[in-house]
Amino acid sequence: MNGLSQKIAPSPLLEQSEWLPSELDIVSYEREGHFVTPNPVLPASLIERALYGVQRFYEGERDWRLPLSGGFLDWRPEHVGDLRINDYVSLQNAELHELCTFELMAAIAGRLARVSGIRLFHDQLITKLPSAEATTAIGWHVDQAYWQTCTSRRLLTAWIPLVEITEEMGGLSVIPGSHRLSGLDWMTTFNEQDLDGLADRARASGAGAEAVTPHVPVGCVSFHHGGTIHGSRPNRGDRSRIALTVHFQDLDNRYELHRDIEGRPILHVNDLLCRRGDDGSPNYADPDICPILWRAEVAH
Repeated sequence: MNGLSQKIAPSPLLEQSEWLPSELDIVSYEREGHFVTPNPVLPASLIERALYGVQRFYEGERDWRLPLSGGFLDWRPEHVGDLRINDYVSLQNAELHELCTFELMAAIAGRLARVSGIRLFHDQLITKLPSAEATTAIGWHVDQAYWQTCTSRRLLTAWIPLVEITEEMGGLSVIPGSHRLSGLDWMTTFNEQDLDGLADRARASGAGAEAVTPHVPVGCVSFHHGGTIHGSRPNRGDRSRIALTVHFQDLDNRYELHRDIEGRPILHVNDLLCRRGDDGSPNYADPDICPILWRAEVAH
């Protein structure tokens, strides 16, 4: 894991306030639970290098090796199928690490969450091959349901299309305002493909709004709150749909023991990857696994 905790040089773009969300944008995010940058914030060269990294990753090349194998989603060619999901790609591939840790993106996340700093928490590479079947659907879920060991409720996710994604290709859909609901810890339903059935269950939990699927041009980023219900339809298009999701945590986030209804400790893979703190608990501030990407004072 050498090299992952290196200091990231401040981006010159941070000096330009027009790249960062305004107060109206932040209030809208707090109300709706999602926000799409109105203009591209990721350089084309960064996207191009990331696509090269995707190619290398799928060919089996690794710049770094994780200290464990198994226990997380890790598509490999022998798995075949139309849906490819790989966790922690930023900790294994240099080009994807560069994109996932891009400081301007972390700064936008920090502004939206009104926090003083942002750390990486987790990331995923998701590719949906074109298919007539529904096998590439991502079930309605909330990220926060997977983060019950986190003390903070300010975690949020960036969704980054690496190719132009049309409506029929199954772009990210969100249910506005759903982050203000309670009782959604059951929505660890990422892998369930009965979207209509899940929608009915979500409505029974109080989610009254209909899902929206905003268009996110390449270079733009879609952000959603950790409690926002989201998912995506199958890729019915004629091209592969390639996207990254990057999960951000604020500097105040800590590990907290949480048990399921049967009394068993809930486990996130970070709990196995991160080094231990002085109290023996997983340290979500581990600079190799969860590096600091942005601090508020850097922007001034």
